Amino acid sequence: MKSVLSYIDYRQFLKDLYDEKKRTTRFFSARYFAQKAGLSSASFLREVITGKKNLGKQTVEKFISAIELNGKEARFFRHLVFFNQAANADEKQDHYAVLLSLMNSVKEFELTALQHQVYNHWYIPVIRELICILDFNDDFSLLAKSVYPPISLSEAKSAVRLLTRLKLIQRLDNGTYVQTSKAIQAKSELDAMAIMNFTKAMAELAINALVTIPKNDRNFSTVTCGMSRACYELILAETSAFRDRIVTIINNDNRTESDRVYQINFQIFPLSTNQNREHK
Repeated sequence: MKSVLSYIDYRQFLKDLYDEKKRTTRFFSARYFAQKAGLSSASFLREVITGKKNLGKQTVEKFISAIELNGKEARFFRHLVFFNQAANADEKQDHYAVLLSLMNSVKEFELTALQHQVYNHWYIPVIRELICILDFNDDFSLLAKSVYPPISLSEAKSAVRLLTRLKLIQRLDNGTYVQTSKAIQAKSELDAMAIMNFTKAMAELAINALVTIPKNDRNFSTVTCGMSRACYELILAETSAFRDRIVTIINNDNRTESDRVYQINFQIFPLSTNQNREHK
């Protein structure tokens, strides 16, 4: 079973743990777990897993003892519980900061002002990822056709030249290309116009994908809802945590088995005026 350090939802961790124990330990049951944790209710574990009940400070420690978590994993589980159950954004961010420091994640390389040229065209970051899974052997026509939607041969060549010049990829002696850093991060205050145009282009590509790509090869879901500012801030904290967890999962992926470049977009934006301000 995966380490608790790879989870961002403590209930999912408990479910996986329960399923694993049921499969591998003949005498394990919810009642056995309750006895081991010193709980009066045999159904408490199931109710926590399904979200019907939360863990308090005392029951968290009982769970840690019953699961036999120690050191770093015990501390991670403790903060994971209160991160998931946090009632406001500040509390959630405090717990998430600790989680992030304990996660086994790959540090993202922060782009310089010059390197932000990579966002001048939407296909340049795509090429940077594609060279890791496509041995195109300097066949730039193949590289251009492998991008979707396809780009021109000259665009493929210029993208590789730029990425090489910016030292974001390098060409090995055997003719293959590799990334110089596994993950990169853009700071929004640097060349904000390039990043805004890149984000706009990716939003337009999302529309194209919705129409042209089969449903089993893409995923779109939406929620339209009213919410308070406090709720909005809480969702932002959740989104930030989820985004970082996605990056960790990707960085731990077996890149030799990668077969496609994907784009993941997170969007939260208003569809009405601020009613509190309008009526003041």
